[in-house]
Parts: sequence; structure tokens; C-alpha cells
Amino acid sequence: MSEEAERAAVSVLGLGYMGSALARALLDHGHSVTVWNRTASKAQPLAEVGAAVASSAADAVAASDVVVACVTDYHTSDAILRTDEAAAQLRGKTLIQLTTGTPQDARDGSAWADQHGVIYLDGAIMESPHGVGTPDGTFLYSGSREVFERNEPLLRCLGGNALYLGVAPGHASAMECSLLSFLYSSWIGFLHGAALGESEGISVESFLESALPILSSLMTPLVQSSAEMAGTRSYGSTVARLDANAAALEHIVRFCDESGVDPTLPKGLVASLKRASAAGHGEEDLAAVFEVLRARDGA
Repeated sequence: MSEEAERAAVSVLGLGYMGSALARALLDHGHSVTVWNRTASKAQPLAEVGAAVASSAADAVAASDVVVACVTDYHTSDAILRTDEAAAQLRGKTLIQLTTGTPQDARDGSAWADQHGVIYLDGAIMESPHGVGTPDGTFLYSGSREVFERNEPLLRCLGGNALYLGVAPGHASAMECSLLSFLYSSWIGFLHGAALGESEGISVESFLESALPILSSLMTPLVQSSAEMAGTRSYGSTVARLDANAAALEHIVRFCDESGVDPTLPKGLVASLKRASAAGHGEEDLAAVFEVLRARDGA
């Protein structure tokens, strides 16, 4: 690919923390960048470092052959891009959609793009704004492989770890939501444990010191073995039965009741394990809870 193509003009729609970081990363890599935001004042810091500021979303789209959208949600993106004027300007151009949403949002966006002659690539940002533009910055993309490969130099300006997940437009969003489900559950689980410890006079710092070794010595093997069992749908090999784990969680619920700590998290876990037990998995590994968490066949 030529240096000129690698330095393509790009318009960025949406200048929150993430959108501003995207625009700065493109500027840092020598791209000509046009920006637009509903709150115009957010464009000023970028104008000071070389970005052109469009007066409307349609004008921003008209300025470049590649448009990056990063706004609050797909509903907001649709309101910006699906006007007659903006859609007409977008025809024949590439839209890289980095707005957070669901796989269905991505499929709907891809279908709309096909109907309106827009070249479409869906993406998900697995970074904080500080990680945007770095060699290790992780971005997920799905949709046309040809579109991904043609724009790959530009995409790697946003984050060097640009991962293509396949032609299904919803896969980037699906992976983002799946990873965030794991992240948030683990994150809030840590804070819930810290709250329990604090109720008995154990400092958060002491709890962290005890928790860190568990993450490497226990969690990694558990996740790996659970993935193998869930992947094969076979849960017979077990160290601790699902029913035994449910009993351990009920002790945590009782501790919450005694200490005044919010019991919502462990109660939800107990409910899921009891559903799995009622479905006949009580003597199997805890990983068998996957069978009541997963979507039903044909859903």
C-alpha cells in the first residue's frame, strides 16, 4: 500500500474521551483529520493540534473517504448518519463503526450500509483512551476481510493490536460484550470480597495482598478447565461438585446477611447453580452451570 493511502483523510464523528483519543492518534500518524461533535466546543483542543472542524456531520462526512464513528450508542449514530444529507455524502465511502452496542446493532448497521452503498466495517475498542494509538492498543473488527485489509494501516494507527474476527458483522461487538461480562463480573466480585473482608476489620489492602496469588495460581487453571468442559459439553471430571459449590455460596449469602453487606451478587450465583442442579447437573463440575447460562438451541 502506498504512503499516500496510508495517510488517507479521515473524519471522526464524536469527540468524547474516546473519540478525541482516536482523532489524536490519527493526527499523530500524519493523517489529515476532520472532526465533528454535537457539542462544538469539544473540537477546539483538536483544532489546536491540526484537525479541521466541520460545522455539521454531513460536512465532516463530505471531507473524507473514511469516516470513523464513536458516539454514545448506535441510536445516536443512526440519528447522525441516517439523515438524507449525511447518507448521501457517505455513499461510496468507508464507515468504520466504533460505537459500543450489541451484535444486532452491528448487523442492522451493516444492512443499512449495504442498502445505501456504504462500505462498512464494525469494530470494538478494548482499550482506555490512554491506550488508543499505542502499539499494544487492542481493537476488534468484523465484517468484510477485504475492507479490513485495505484499511489495516489506518486501523493500526488507532491501536497496533488490530484483530480481525471474521465476516459476520456482529462478532466484534459479541466479543466485546463477552469480554466485558467477564471483566465486570470479576471486577465487582473483587470489590464484593473486599466489602466482606472490611466488615470484619480486614483492610482492602490486606484483601488484595491475599487475592493476587489466587488470580494466577487458581483462576487461570479454573478458567482453562471450564473452557474445555464447556467446549466439549462434558462436565464429569470434577474436583468439587456443583452442589458443593452452591452450598459454599450459601455460606457467603449468610455472611452477607450477618454483616450487612449487599447479598445480591452471591444470591444471583446461588440461583444459577440451583437451576443447574435442578436440571440434573448437581453431581457434575461447577462448569456445568454453563448449560443454564447459554442460549437455548434454536433460540
